[in-house]
Amino acid sequence: MKLTLKYAGFALLVLLGIIIAFAPVDKMADRNTVSAETLIEELHNKQVYIQPDQLAHWIINDDPGYQILDIRNTEDYSQYHIPGNVHLPFEKLAKEKLEGLLNPYKITVLASNGNSKAAQAWVLLRQMGFENVYILRGGVNYWVDVFNSPQKPDATAANDEIFRYQFRKSAGDVMMGKQVVEQPQEKAEVEAPEPIKRIRRPQKKSFDEGC
Repeated sequence: MKLTLKYAGFALLVLLGIIIAFAPVDKMADRNTVSAETLIEELHNKQVYIQPDQLAHWIINDDPGYQILDIRNTEDYSQYHIPGNVHLPFEKLAKEKLEGLLNPYKITVLASNGNSKAAQAWVLLRQMGFENVYILRGGVNYWVDVFNSPQKPDATAANDEIFRYQFRKSAGDVMMGKQVVEQPQEKAEVEAPEPIKRIRRPQKKSFDEGC
């Protein structure tokens, strides 16, 4: 039987309740918490997802306003991780003092293998009082697909699709850790899209290619 939006929202509410119940109270006491209804609305409207291309632009441009928190296990992390991140496995997320690990004034991008665990980590951080928290859309699995083997558009593709492919192709080696950015002039050749922080658009399709 197809799960209706009403029941999906109820299930998410239950999940949020469980996460909040086991969240460390002492770490939440000094911060402003967010209601479960607000969190559900933000997740449902896809307001919390950041595209791989946007994050790649920040990395290439050495943007100081973001930080990546990789919550995968140590084995997955050791095989590959996105450049310039902080590693903290999901199981330790509620036990560590994040104040010394994360800058609450920066945009925090959560990276897991897919969307599911990152969404749970997002709830925890929001309840701890972190406001600028986003989920890497599709996780590291989708990130690797995008930059390791980008799909070439056909000849009739729109200009933005061609531009996106060219950017992914040129940025692939850097994003996959095969080379580093040495010439700042090369960064100016790619026009960065609008900051995602001010964009509140629902996504038609969501990727979840793992945990």
